[in-house]
Amino acid sequence: MRLTVLTLAAAGVLTACGGAASDTPPADTTTISAAPAVAATPVVYTITARDFAYDAPDTITAGMVTLRLVNQGPDLHHVQLLKLDDGKTFEELAAGLKSMKPGSPPPPWMHDVAGPNTPVPGGEQSVTEELAPGNYALICFIPGADGVPHAMKGMMKALTVVPSTGAAAAAPAADITVKMTDYAWEITPALTAGKHVIKLENAAEQSHEMFIAQLAPGTTAADLAKWVEKQQGPPPGKPIGGISGMAKGGVVYLPVDLAPGEYGLFCFLPDAKDGKMHVEHGMITQVTVK
Repeated sequence: MRLTVLTLAAAGVLTACGGAASDTPPADTTTISAAPAVAATPVVYTITARDFAYDAPDTITAGMVTLRLVNQGPDLHHVQLLKLDDGKTFEELAAGLKSMKPGSPPPPWMHDVAGPNTPVPGGEQSVTEELAPGNYALICFIPGADGVPHAMKGMMKALTVVPSTGAAAAAPAADITVKMTDYAWEITPALTAGKHVIKLENAAEQSHEMFIAQLAPGTTAADLAKWVEKQQGPPPGKPIGGISGMAKGGVVYLPVDLAPGEYGLFCFLPDAKDGKMHVEHGMITQVTVK
């Protein structure tokens, strides 16, 4: 992890002293204004994903932080953060998930907090966001070719976020805003090639993710969505990251570096009403990046 310490410039005032006349010229009277304070930048915490475990800190500091996922695969892995209500423990969460029946609602005392969505094996994705103190879990819900979510294979880890005693870090400057609704993304302005910082806001009633894939030539976002259902044959595109599930009111900052081409945006989270994936409710779009 990397910590950039808050830097403050001191102000000094030079004044001349009055006195008897002499041949010595009076001292120059100059006021040196204080240089503006430089805001602290978010601490970077690295999470390394392997089949099927995370290497990550046990404890991090609250506030604006950057979570950097490095996927050492070979499977796809993301980081879904779950914040637990006070009094609830990681052990209770792990036991509850293992005993949960398919299609049943999650416990009401756990809450989606966005993490980095999956890059290609060997790649990485970062997100920057404000984390409140409390107990969390890092979980990979991505299923393998056998249909079993990686969490069921042990890919979950406890995380404690403790109060910060240092200077507050500033949020990154974003040049693109994406507002998530039920069931769409509103992108302003349009995505273009190159480096950007995207500010994602969830204005929807449900949690949503934004999984980004660069599509293979001649394929469509719909082709990739169909491939995800069975995962047979080569995928018609490659993942380049995004964010995992984020609850209503959440805000996260996502750095991207886009090459020209066709991209698909997907939300594969299950719907709270009927259990279908949000892509089946139309939360899928194809974007041409120039």
